[in-house]
Parts: sequence; structure tokens; C-alpha cells
Amino acid sequence: MKQATTAAAASKSRRKLLLAGTALALPAFAIRDAWAQNKVLRISTYTGPQAEYVRKSIIPAFEKKYGCKVLQTESATLANIAVMRTQRDNPQYSVMMMDDLGIPIAKDEKLIAQLPKDKIPNLANVFPRYVLNDAYGTAFSVSAIAPWYNPTLGSPINSFADLWSDELKGQFMMTTPKLSMSVTLLVAAAALATGKPIAQAQYELDAGWAKMTALKPNVQTIYEVAGTAVLQISQGQAIAAGPDFSKSIYPYMAQGAPVRFSTPTEGAFAGINCLTLVNNAPEPDLGAAFIDMSLSNEFQKGMAEYIYAAPAVKGIDLVDKVAKLVPYPDEKINTLHNLDWAYINPRRSAIIDKFNQVFGA
Repeated sequence: MKQATTAAAASKSRRKLLLAGTALALPAFAIRDAWAQNKVLRISTYTGPQAEYVRKSIIPAFEKKYGCKVLQTESATLANIAVMRTQRDNPQYSVMMMDDLGIPIAKDEKLIAQLPKDKIPNLANVFPRYVLNDAYGTAFSVSAIAPWYNPTLGSPINSFADLWSDELKGQFMMTTPKLSMSVTLLVAAAALATGKPIAQAQYELDAGWAKMTALKPNVQTIYEVAGTAVLQISQGQAIAAGPDFSKSIYPYMAQGAPVRFSTPTEGAFAGINCLTLVNNAPEPDLGAAFIDMSLSNEFQKGMAEYIYAAPAVKGIDLVDKVAKLVPYPDEKINTLHNLDWAYINPRRSAIIDKFNQVFGA
């Protein structure tokens, strides 16, 4: 009897120890994504409405889910690349936003890493043509790039060729050559001059300069800020402007400004805003998780409706007022012309110089 009592006591003691061990282990397993707790993720985003949406919507949700802190800097493509260059040996950022033109530059200089598909499952839902440069960047927002106009003052711009019409003599406001959108006008000019489609004409840019010179009498001024140009066009100081991002014009249209974004017969160009993962990032897994959340249906829909741009992923149901404007779904977004920035970037300085010579910019 005594032996049985001793054995029972020992068994009970072992059970207590086991339960105690389990109790100690529970908190580690109970905390979701415990690996990310108290870490700091540094990201650099665009400025303006996109930055606002990231700050107000994505970051709070991400911090809550992962128990971490996200520090956001607002900047632009080339500035972000410059930062990565200076921090090459000791990167401080893990995620960088940049336009598609920046990805081949950053990739060639080994400033960004290939996106890990196993850690970014939502990457599988991105339109294939918008996963760029062998998955070194992914679009998260896509705009159309085309001219725009005041319909109360002039005829619709149904073709890029309309920019050369007599109706627009001294009535066209052109985007500054400092901005990447200006290249689309040169590509359109090359297409008109050669009779070749946009996809081919972008490799024959020199053929477009005679056509660009012929446009000079129509150019009233050169602008840098879309909002200022919208005000001037709305007040009747000119009839047409651009090319520009649709996301820069649609919000003014929604507010009642007398402007319309054009849909040229040659097709509009794609303005691609991208997410990249910094090479040797201090928090690569957390950075990948942030990219994944940004590509989720919830935040793709939210950003699209906040900034009037197309989601980069399939299957988003947009509210009517946005759906009728943005290039979405796939039958629209996939018709936009992607520029080959790997070809254009090395020629960019010469292109800007030539713009300045022709237009005195």
C-alpha cells in the first residue's frame, strides 16, 4: 500500500511539473508573430496621398499585427536610390518605394534584393507584367500616363497627334523634362514619326525629335506641379496639358474641376509605383511582411480608392466612382504601355539635354 501511495504521489508530481512547463511555454506560442515583437522597421515611401494612406492605414495595422514599430520617411525615387548608395555598407532601411524606372538602376547596383516569394504570398496575385525585373520589384499602384484637357475650351484629345493640332497653338502646357512622364511624349512623337507602335518606337527615340521641334509653337509653358496646372487649365489659361499621371488628375475631376483625362487611340502609358526590398536589409523578414500586407486585397482596395489609382493585384471590387476612372481590371491595366527603362535610363541625361535645347526648358 505504501509503495502504491508513493508511486501515485510521484506520478502526480510529474504531472504538476509537466503542466508547469506547459504554462511557461504557452506565452511564447500564444503571441502571434512573436519573432517580430519590438523590432523596428524603417521604410521610405512616396510623398502626398500615397504616403498619407500608408501612414494612416497600413502602418497602424502592421504595427498591431506584428508588435513592432514602423518608421516612415517620405521621399522620391532617385532620392531613395541616393540614400541606398550612401548606406550600401550599413543599410538602415528595409523597404523602399520607387517608380519602375528606378528598379533596373537599383538592381544593377545591387542595392535591392530579389523579392522572396515564399515570404510574400500575395505576390502571386499581382498581375504578372507588374512583377518587374525578375521580381526585384513589384507594383503596388498603377496609373495611366496621358495628356489631359479642359472640355469646355477645346476638343477631346483622342490621339497624341492632337497635341500638334492648330487648335492647341500656344495652348498646351507640357510637363517638365525633369519628370519621367516627359519621356512618354518623346516616345509618342517617335511613334507618330515612324508609324510604329509604342512598344517599338521607344527604341527609336531620335526619330521623334523633329516631331518634338514641330510641337514647340503649341507649347505655352512647362510645368512641374500638376495641381498648379489644373488650376490654370480650369481658369482657361490653356486648353490641354501633360502627359501626366491619372492619379494626379482624377482627384480634381472628382472634386468638379473642368478637366478630363484623355484615352489616346495609341494607348496610355503605365505609371508604376513599386515596392522593393533593400539588399542586406536590417529587417528583411519584416520588410517582406510589410510588402505582403501592402499587396493584400484590403489595402490594395483601400489605397486605390484613396488615391484614384489602379490596384496591382487581381480581383479587387472598387467603388463605382473610382472604378469608372482608373485603368482596372485586367483588360484595362494590361493594355497600358510599359517603358523599357533599362534601355531608356542610360540615355536619360541626353534626353533631358535635348528637351532643354528644343524647348528652352
